[in-house]
Amino acid sequence: MQRKNKVLIKINGQEYPIVGAEPKEYLLKVGNYVDERMEEVAQGNKRLSTSMIAVLTCINISDQFLKLKEAYEQIESQQATPLNELEKVKEELQVTLEKLQEKENINQHLLVEKEAINQQLLEKTNHYTTVKDQQQDYDVMMKKLQEKEDDLKKAGEIINDLQNKLFESQIKLVETRRHIEDLLNNSNDEFGS
Repeated sequence: MQRKNKVLIKINGQEYPIVGAEPKEYLLKVGNYVDERMEEVAQGNKRLSTSMIAVLTCINISDQFLKLKEAYEQIESQQATPLNELEKVKEELQVTLEKLQEKENINQHLLVEKEAINQQLLEKTNHYTTVKDQQQDYDVMMKKLQEKEDDLKKAGEIINDLQNKLFESQIKLVETRRHIEDLLNNSNDEFGS
């Protein structure tokens, strides 16, 4: 069972015992706040009875509470959109990174194949005895080499495109984070004042 704290506070010139689970400092702060609000209402009209002052103070405090609650709910709903966008950007970024890695692997494989073809071309050039055979094999190898270079060029374009998408996703991620920070700072400013 939670320990209860008890304090004696003075509101509108009368002492009241307050009991709560919160720390004594907090209970005193609540009592002082109510006393100050009642004092403001009483200063506005000297003819009001204590009960009328109390009711008007309750109305004023309720008004403040409801406005703050509404502002908090608006901020909370505004934060949901950037957080959802952030998750989408993260997912897009992950997919783009996976595609980029896949294309880089293909590119690496094509580079290895190109090097192997170049090596074969060199070896066959050294072993052929007739110019005609060498020319035919050379043409075939050059055609294969050209095909691999075309494949390599296409893979390079795809990699470049994916890198651009990755960069755009990173920019979106930074903008979304900045937007969330702005919302949090605004909410802190509204509730801090």
